[in-house]
Amino acid sequence: MDNQTDETLMVQFSKGDQRAFAALYQRHKNPLYRYFVRQLGAANHARAEELYQDVWYRVVDKRENYQPTAKFTTWLYHIAHNLVIDEHRKMVSSNAYIQSLDDDHSDHPDWDGDKKTAIKHCMGLLAPLQREAFLLRHEAGFEPTQICDIVGAKAEAVKTRLRYAMDQLRQCLTKKLGERE
Repeated sequence: MDNQTDETLMVQFSKGDQRAFAALYQRHKNPLYRYFVRQLGAANHARAEELYQDVWYRVVDKRENYQPTAKFTTWLYHIAHNLVIDEHRKMVSSNAYIQSLDDDHSDHPDWDGDKKTAIKHCMGLLAPLQREAFLLRHEAGFEPTQICDIVGAKAEAVKTRLRYAMDQLRQCLTKKLGERE
């Protein structure tokens, strides 16, 4: 099953093949989970786990209606995006909303504590839509056209969000890391 596309696996799963679901779950469990943790922040780790599970429940529930008109990952992350939006609407504390980058970069050998702290700080300063576009592009690896489908925005809006996010991150990191040298 490793050589089959996600779309093929999802069609097989919609016809009752449980092994196809297991293969999809295995392929996407880590990036999807990281997406939730980064969107909700380390303080909301348990809630990220719940939403992560909700995505897979929805995949199971909607399996018979799945149509491979777009990439499976676009469909999957669109479900995740909608859950994140709903969750952000429910959050009372804006501080919990701003903290969205977890410490899961500890495996990166070139990132010391100062760099991780600076990155978390700068990511927290991004507007939520910019942060989401940035994470979908650079963490999850989606193309801008796929991000449009996931978040329901026009191409120009996504490109603008990505450009502003990169500019703001560059400026913030230069300032934060430049102060320490």
